[in-house]
Amino acid sequence: MSEHVQTTDPFAITNRVVMVTGAAGGIGREVVTVLLRAGARVSASDLPRAPLSELAESAASARLVTHAADLANADAAADWFSDTLRELGPVDALVNVAGAWHIRPLLEVSAADVELMLDANFRTAFNCCRAVAPHMLERGNGSIVNFASTAGQYGSISPAAHYAAAKGAVIAMTKSLARELSPHGIRVNAVSPGPIDTEALAAGRPIDRAAVADRTLVGRLGTPADIAHAVLFLVSDGSSFITGHVLNVNGGSLL
Repeated sequence: MSEHVQTTDPFAITNRVVMVTGAAGGIGREVVTVLLRAGARVSASDLPRAPLSELAESAASARLVTHAADLANADAAADWFSDTLRELGPVDALVNVAGAWHIRPLLEVSAADVELMLDANFRTAFNCCRAVAPHMLERGNGSIVNFASTAGQYGSISPAAHYAAAKGAVIAMTKSLARELSPHGIRVNAVSPGPIDTEALAAGRPIDRAAVADRTLVGRLGTPADIAHAVLFLVSDGSSFITGHVLNVNGGSLL
């Protein structure tokens, strides 16, 4: 069983148990890799069709367990938490990376499109927060990191109001849970990625990477590692006075 280890290094997370959703995607894989490198024990989940076996093979760590599940189902989220508790011990942090991006003009958005965005971006995160919260409340500590989006903060540049609405719900949930849970020792924050150079960035439509990079103040696209390091900061004690915050990791593309 793991213990919440206090060290002289506020950014150390040695032996802490972290649950990560969307772990098989480009950013999710990097989050898992960075957490493992920092000494955490990680329970990684993604959809049954996702390449979790590839993640396990590439990580090759005894501190990693994987679980295939559709976490938009509340029972599946509860089962994943129970399995993690049994396999790794008390849970210190939850990182909700899972999400989906869908570009479609308003008049072409179907009811199924809306449900897909809500399931992937909001319900999965909500169900996992609900699954771990009683455990964290009992222990009196924990960190939850949700994944927001600049679309949820400022509106989507591309026509994707249903995606922006789902991410807006994540932001509202993050701030509300911070108000509710932080007095009991549980911090709740969100990371809001800007243009990150992953396969998902190009999946929505063909892009000119140089043009997108030029929209940032630092003159480049972000990398999955940029996001993973922000997550590491938020799950560590180095961010112990931060809660209810949406951390923009966007190279200054939106201020």
